[in-house]
Amino acid sequence: MLPLFLQSVPTGAIRDTISRIVLERGYRRTVTSTLFSRIWDWVTRVIRDLFEQASGSRVTYLITLTVLACLLSAFIARSVIVARARRRSRLHAVTAVTADAQLAQARGLAAQGAYVEAAHLLHAAIITRLAELRRVRPHPSKTVGDYWRELRTAGDALAPSYREFAQVYDIVAYGDGLCDTIRYARLEQLAAPVFDVTPPSADRVRADTVRAGTTRAA
Repeated sequence: MLPLFLQSVPTGAIRDTISRIVLERGYRRTVTSTLFSRIWDWVTRVIRDLFEQASGSRVTYLITLTVLACLLSAFIARSVIVARARRRSRLHAVTAVTADAQLAQARGLAAQGAYVEAAHLLHAAIITRLAELRRVRPHPSKTVGDYWRELRTAGDALAPSYREFAQVYDIVAYGDGLCDTIRYARLEQLAAPVFDVTPPSADRVRADTVRAGTTRAA
């Protein structure tokens, strides 16, 4: 037995509600080009046929309300699931990946013999450390040369070390694409000056931020 409020809903309002759900932009973008879109098209056709017959049959009208109730429940459940997924995604995005963690992963890959992958991750660890030191601003579109020019333009003391590392890393990334024990060991040796610089602690960063704000206010 359906709740009384569903039995008293006008047919026009039900039709308008379904239309809004079907035409809702985010929902339409999600179901297109999927198997579910075909199922959804079939459901909407069935509901449309039921509405055409509902005016002459109370049983059909109640069935239509039941289908609508299930449809609305599914839509609400989907909205909740999407909202939770986005929330988890945002939490994952703000979780910082440290240079030390990336370096440890690179060494783990090297220990397994995956030297090419280890070399790439080693370079990523260098960029992360330079970002921790506020020497560069990472961006997916930047190349090895872009980072070196950024360091050189700023007159950074680590520019020569990064340049030496880049000359060997370029062979792995853009040259023969090969990396063995000797070449990876050389890369770690060239990367050492970058990792030897300790990034500022969180407390120090906050203190510097407050000091800079006070200076600008004065």
